[in-house]
Amino acid sequence: MQVVRGIARSKLLIVAMTILGATLGVAIALSTPKKYEATAELIVDPRDLKLTDRDLTQSVVASDATLAIVENQVRVLTSGTVLNKVVDKLNLVNDPEFNGQGSDGLGVMTLIRSILSRNDGPGVGQGRRRALAVANLAESLSVERGGKTFVISVSATTQNGEKSALVANTMTDVFLQTFGQIQSETAGRATNELTGRLDELRKGVEVAERKVEDFRAAHDLVDAQGHLISDDEMLKLNQQLAIARARTLELNARAASARSIDVNSVLSGTLPEEINSNTMSELRSQYAALKQEADRAAIRLGPRHPELQALNAQLAGSRERIAGELRRIASSLQVDLRRAVQLEQDLASRLAQLKVRSGDINSDLVTLRELEREAAAKRSVYEQYLLRAKETGEQKDINTANINVISRAFAPLEPNGPSRAVTVLAGLLAGLASGVGLGAMRGAYASLRDTANSRPRRRTDERRFEDKAYQASPPPVPPVEATRHSGPINALLSAVSRIVPRKARSEASRSSDSPANGASAVAGGAKRDPVKQQAMYPAPPMQAYAQPPMGYPWQMQPPPAGYPYPPAMAPHAGPYPQQQSAYPRASSDDANHASKAAEQQASIEEIRASLREFREAVRELSESRSRRYF
Repeated sequence: MQVVRGIARSKLLIVAMTILGATLGVAIALSTPKKYEATAELIVDPRDLKLTDRDLTQSVVASDATLAIVENQVRVLTSGTVLNKVVDKLNLVNDPEFNGQGSDGLGVMTLIRSILSRNDGPGVGQGRRRALAVANLAESLSVERGGKTFVISVSATTQNGEKSALVANTMTDVFLQTFGQIQSETAGRATNELTGRLDELRKGVEVAERKVEDFRAAHDLVDAQGHLISDDEMLKLNQQLAIARARTLELNARAASARSIDVNSVLSGTLPEEINSNTMSELRSQYAALKQEADRAAIRLGPRHPELQALNAQLAGSRERIAGELRRIASSLQVDLRRAVQLEQDLASRLAQLKVRSGDINSDLVTLRELEREAAAKRSVYEQYLLRAKETGEQKDINTANINVISRAFAPLEPNGPSRAVTVLAGLLAGLASGVGLGAMRGAYASLRDTANSRPRRRTDERRFEDKAYQASPPPVPPVEATRHSGPINALLSAVSRIVPRKARSEASRSSDSPANGASAVAGGAKRDPVKQQAMYPAPPMQAYAQPPMGYPWQMQPPPAGYPYPPAMAPHAGPYPQQQSAYPRASSDDANHASKAAEQQASIEEIRASLREFREAVRELSESRSRRYF
């Protein structure tokens, strides 16, 4: 209620704040210039155009890296290189909207900016104007990727629709040109690096090949048609040795055959191939003719006829000539055999020497092959670098970026943002809300102040009542009849008093020396008169509260004004029965009864303490509710 009253008392304040808000809305609406936004869209395909088999960049990338590639293009779009090129191309340094020399609306916002800015004034240098143009261009641009697509939106916001479209389209054109230059510079840098490396690789190849040739010449490892000359020589000697051995065997067989043939064998049979010759054939023909003539003469002439003896002499001479031819053939075969054996021995010796040398050459060949492998590896690297340098040199002038403009920017027809009427209305509503809020704050402050003033008085009354209620303590165990008309707290006390004497009686009956006398007397007294039963237990000594005199019983006192509890929860103040003096008993019984009475009094004190805590909790609850209300 105090809040509503505070709002009702602040009518003039609310009206003033509403007028002030409307005035501020009008000022803001008139001082804020209209903004026009034009948007151009690009699509960036991460898979670049594959023009050769060995491109500089990987054509197919992982799916997680494609979005990162597109984000890289967004950063390139907003880079300082692209922005500076756009500023130069559109001459934004001399544009008042971008160089910081223009005025907005009525000049209110310009005045505020001039007060808050760190500029030295309108007479800034050319470098500062350029920096302002680049910064304002960056603020007027909005470059973002649409959702999970590869489409990039380039939006430009200026005070003129045509200018916004021009800036957005120029940004896309300059970006495509700049990205192509970046790729060309990358290829050119790679070509220069490869070309600079080629000279060193070429020298390395030449040095390796020279080492191979020097090692061949030093160890006589001459290579002919891919094979060493020593290997070819060994192969040829092996073949010649095989032929010589075959020739030796053949000549040996022919010589043996020639030695085994005599003249009769030649005249009586066919000549073997080993000794067959033209001379031998002619001699055999002559001998055959003379033999026929001698046989005819022997038939016609006598044995001592001179003609017959002459024919026999011719036959003997023919035999001698045949025998001499046989000796000549055998001697010739023997000479050829000796020559063949000598040749075989020479070839075998030469081959053995080459085999011994081949063992020494093998160790040199291991080193030679290592040098050849090193030279081949350097040659391969050099050839790859040379080929790669040629390819990258050709790619330097080729733009492989797969980026296309899918939508050009056009001049917008309507400006962005809320209209001036909406701005004025928003200022009016804001002023009204501010006035209502201030009025509500006044009412809440008044309510809190009243609550703070009334709280100390209520606490003082509560403490005064507690001091009066707890200035004396009632007897420990009231009778059942006396507490029956009291509230629930006294009923709880009476229940405790009934339980405690019953427990005391049972313990006394178990510990007594004469159970028949002691227990029956106590039980009979308890059944006959509760007051007499209570009188059998002496009262505990005074601890914290004084016993009132016998002539002044306890009276019910009404609670003071402002007491937060119902009467049922007030401390018991009714009349309690007077305690009678205890009968004389033994000292041990008195001690037991005194200890049990002390325990009973302690339990009652615990109940009182719990009741005090309960009253404190109720008081705190009521205070919290009152604070919540206010």
